[in-house]
Amino acid sequence: MKVIAIKNAKGEPLEFIEEILSEKDTDYEYVEIYETNEINKTGTHYVVLGGPMGVYETDKYPFLEEEMKFIRECFKQAKPILGICLGAQLIAGAFGERVYPFKREIGWYEIKKSQDDQFNRNLPREMSVFQWHGDTFDLPRQAELLFEGDVVKNQGFRIGRMVGLQFHLEVRRDTVEKWLKTEKNLSEDEKKRIVVQTENYIDELHKNCRIMVENFLNL
Repeated sequence: MKVIAIKNAKGEPLEFIEEILSEKDTDYEYVEIYETNEINKTGTHYVVLGGPMGVYETDKYPFLEEEMKFIRECFKQAKPILGICLGAQLIAGAFGERVYPFKREIGWYEIKKSQDDQFNRNLPREMSVFQWHGDTFDLPRQAELLFEGDVVKNQGFRIGRMVGLQFHLEVRRDTVEKWLKTEKNLSEDEKKRIVVQTENYIDELHKNCRIMVENFLNL
């Protein structure tokens, strides 16, 4: 088994997922597609990571088109893909659905299971997850909605062996704090609140992250 992680931006690696894969002695490597515009196609599983751009900005970021083409190829070949945040939006875009600016979510939000599935088995019915996005997407017609939220409905879906998650399951404490330092649209009180919530929720998030990664590797 080999996991290829496709990075769309320098500051968005696998984070806690690295630790899980290392514990399982699972090989993984990164593809920095924003620099190479190429994808290593030798993996058994692929993770498409986040980024600050929008799926609709292909003129500015032409590598996004390459990724969506690759996603369609993987679907035809039944190769597993996990898309996180922008990665989920790219899966939706690859299937011809609309991705567009919507209500911004930054911080911790409750989501709930929409239905039981092989990917979300052994997870609680409701859980707190970390969000950092301003776009959303229309659900692909072939998709099954796995998770939904009150502010942004489409939080997770599955198409065959592909899973898209709008939320971040992989973040660490230091990443949250680093992202907050660069955020100009939140007050200091809002940032402090998110830091406190992170202390309360991060361990449970990582517990659920382990479950989701295990389920993904077994799709």
